[in-house]
Amino acid sequence: MVKARSYQVLMDTAVERWDALINARAQQMDAAYARLGRTSADYWDRRASLFHHWTRESTATDPLFLKILHEITPQTTVLDVGAGTGRFTLALAPSVQHVTAVEPNATMLDYLRRDAKEEDFTNISYVPTTWQDAPSDLSADIVICSHVLYPIKDIVPFLAKLQAATRQACYISMRATPFDVITADLWRHFHGEERHFPPSYIHVLDVLYEMGIYANVEIIDSPPSRQFQYTSVDEAIETLLEQLILPDDEQTRNELRRLLKQWLVERDGILVAPVERNMVSAIIWWTV
Repeated sequence: MVKARSYQVLMDTAVERWDALINARAQQMDAAYARLGRTSADYWDRRASLFHHWTRESTATDPLFLKILHEITPQTTVLDVGAGTGRFTLALAPSVQHVTAVEPNATMLDYLRRDAKEEDFTNISYVPTTWQDAPSDLSADIVICSHVLYPIKDIVPFLAKLQAATRQACYISMRATPFDVITADLWRHFHGEERHFPPSYIHVLDVLYEMGIYANVEIIDSPPSRQFQYTSVDEAIETLLEQLILPDDEQTRNELRRLLKQWLVERDGILVAPVERNMVSAIIWWTV
């Protein structure tokens, strides 16, 4: 008798694959936050200061910034979707006619407004909302969406709105190697399960293809993020308690300290995660 062969059921579309990744990660994170009696709602409020510091110091050499810099003129308008604390908005403002910054987090936007005021920029406007809720008539020559898509559930309407807002070219940055790969062992140690990773650039590219948008891709090989460099074990503990969604109690701190003393490596006076290879990301772009 011939045994029936079992086949893994393959999901039919890129959107289904995207949804599966998003839902698995969201459920895992929601469960971890629920164990702490919290939600992720104020995540960026707590992270805004560090994010502001990390991104401002690296923008001048950022591959996406350098790529766009070659495409703009003093007459160019820019739409920065998910502007954060303003790394691209502020860097591009001196060279273009106008930048519109869309950012839902009030704390992040406060940093952007403050820095813009200090630089005396008068060609920046602010839209304090998510892209999904932003006015549908927003448009610009250049549209930027850098490292924003990882938690987006309804990806097709989001991308379609980017497309509709673009008059010349749209640029999306996405990682190929998720940051969570670096701390996956720590997550497993504390949570007892494998970390669910977010979508990567290839999943965005796949969805765009299904939408009939045939985008270009440039692979970027860059050193690990500044967020995995620490001046002390104490700083690493504070950062990783948040990233790993851990309880802030003495037992957890002591256990994390024990692990970090074994895990972190000192390089040039800085403690860094033991990452052997650079992080890979991608710039996805298309013209209209």
